[in-house]
Amino acid sequence: MIKARNAVRKLYNQSTMKIHVLHCGYIRIAKRLLDNGGRFSTDIAKAMLVPDRERVTLPVSAYLIEHRAGTYLADTGWSRDISPDGVYDFKAACKVLPRHLAMLYHPFVPHGETVREQLDERGVRPEEIKAVLITHFDADHIAGLRSVSSAQRIIVPEDEAYWSVRTKYRMRQARELWETSGYERVFYRGHLLGPMNLAIDVTGDGSIMMVSLPGHTDGHAGVMVREGRKHVLIAADSAVSSYNWETLRPAGLGADTELQKKTLRWIKKAASDPDCISVLCSHDPDMQPQTITI
Repeated sequence: MIKARNAVRKLYNQSTMKIHVLHCGYIRIAKRLLDNGGRFSTDIAKAMLVPDRERVTLPVSAYLIEHRAGTYLADTGWSRDISPDGVYDFKAACKVLPRHLAMLYHPFVPHGETVREQLDERGVRPEEIKAVLITHFDADHIAGLRSVSSAQRIIVPEDEAYWSVRTKYRMRQARELWETSGYERVFYRGHLLGPMNLAIDVTGDGSIMMVSLPGHTDGHAGVMVREGRKHVLIAADSAVSSYNWETLRPAGLGADTELQKKTLRWIKKAASDPDCISVLCSHDPDMQPQTITI
């Protein structure tokens, strides 16, 4: 019995986890939104009418996590109906999004790049996914949710679910994209992790943690994947790229600039940890689809 336990423990310690960075579409937004801080309601009024020459193309990333206990997915990117022909289609986008969000994001997703298309290509069925982890309810992170709604669990922080129906988020979060998806509202708990010392232990062993990283939205979560001391932080929309935390200049489309800065200071410290393999931002223009092994 002891030998069997030791064998299992040895296998557990030798196991590796993989994070697949998937580009599930793109947005074309105003360049000024990359580092100007500010509030969403103010930003959107100025940014939605910006001409194409003043926009920048950014990826919309989701993350497929191969964990020793099964497969997990963080965020879902755009859905095919928002971009039927693989290009920006304003009329199609307006059937999925409020008109002002279609004008703000100029969303498109090339053929073969929706999260469901990429899962199918990898032979992963939605019902095999242990949990879909939603970092926040902005449309570019949940438009593909219905295509994976048969996952075993769909988890969103209670803080995000609570504030999503409040007045200040009505401009940015389209309820019809997520309200019928059977998600679980899970409370953050006290933990020595993140700028707020709040996190959700998804796997029960600390290997996948949803970390409270507020500022972009009140309930915004990052996802930390850990194997021993080594770890990868999925920072989602806490930053566009390392430029934001290196300069402590928050990106636009935020909800609370001071909270954004607090989160960026923590990410800067976390990124400097020798055991941190990578910090992944969902719209980093320099981040290519890749597989990271922990």
